[in-house]
Amino acid sequence: MTETNHEMSIKSEIELLEKQLQEKKQALEKGPAGKKEAEISKENVNEAELSNVQTATQAQTKPALTSDEDKTAEISTDISKIKDLDVSRQVKILTTLAFEKGIQYSIKVARGLNSPYLLDELHDKLVGELHDELVKKGKLKEI
Repeated sequence: MTETNHEMSIKSEIELLEKQLQEKKQALEKGPAGKKEAEISKENVNEAELSNVQTATQAQTKPALTSDEDKTAEISTDISKIKDLDVSRQVKILTTLAFEKGIQYSIKVARGLNSPYLLDELHDKLVGELHDELVKKGKLKEI
């Protein structure tokens, strides 16, 4: 008999929690002013503000595309400059690029050369030199 009372107690507690959950979901659907967000009409949006936002968004997007295009062109240029060099020289140049322009840039150039061996050599070199550089700058402790 106690198990039945216990089970009933658990069921009523679950029902209470479900009711509270439903109430909280309904409260979330309402905006800060107490209106449901779905009830906010298009008339409440100032058309001039909307066009300003669209213009600002377009202005921000264009430079990013240009920057990406510039980086792609720069990567292609670096690939063509080092593609005919021997692997050890390529690794040195890629390591220098990693310190000057960033690791991701250097890796993109290395991938553009389509040589898994070169990519592996670059990784090994960066791990060693990057570790040493971080120790010198006090960012890592020597193990």
